[in-house]
Amino acid sequence: MKITVDYREEASGLIDLLKNEDISIEVKKVPYGDYIINDSITIERKTARDFLVSIIDGRLFNQLSNVKKYCTNPILLVEGNPYKTDLNFDPMAIKGALISAQVIWYIPVIFSRSKEDTRDIFLMIGNQEETYIDVVPLRGGYRPKRLKSKQLYLLQGLPQVGPMLAKRLIERFRSVSNIINASIEQLIEVEGIGRVSAERIREVLDAELS
Repeated sequence: MKITVDYREEASGLIDLLKNEDISIEVKKVPYGDYIINDSITIERKTARDFLVSIIDGRLFNQLSNVKKYCTNPILLVEGNPYKTDLNFDPMAIKGALISAQVIWYIPVIFSRSKEDTRDIFLMIGNQEETYIDVVPLRGGYRPKRLKSKQLYLLQGLPQVGPMLAKRLIERFRSVSNIINASIEQLIEVEGIGRVSAERIREVLDAELS
């Protein structure tokens, strides 16, 4: 198992807990999120207090937008009880933010009781990701009916393509077939797609199964 950690998380104490486990830890600047498990799952970790502060200063929704836009499998992890902090905060605002993360941004929210609990959750996520890496679940729930919605839904199955990026792709290339046939250089002309993302998209489209 490999976990990439943003250097700003060093003060949290969680890195020290993870280093005691039989996993590979890399600490560096992570552009989006705080932890990346097995180069696949990105976790935005917030203590209960920081979760509330990020609602106040607007960071939360900007961060959720970025991890949804640029990361394949984003998760929001809240460490501690956001309803029980030293801040006088409207419970409905907390509930609204949590619902927004899950319903508007389609980002799962996981609650942790402590740093130790967070470590255990990370280990469980990593183990399950390795176990089910070749198992692709059917996307349940939402079934688009309009043609454009079907196109956008299809595009969001590509690596690191969220709702906004799917919209930019279809606006730039006009059809799904044009996107599938686009080169790496053409893909990176779209705002929000870097070379790494473009290469991953082309890899999914071009790779032949042995």
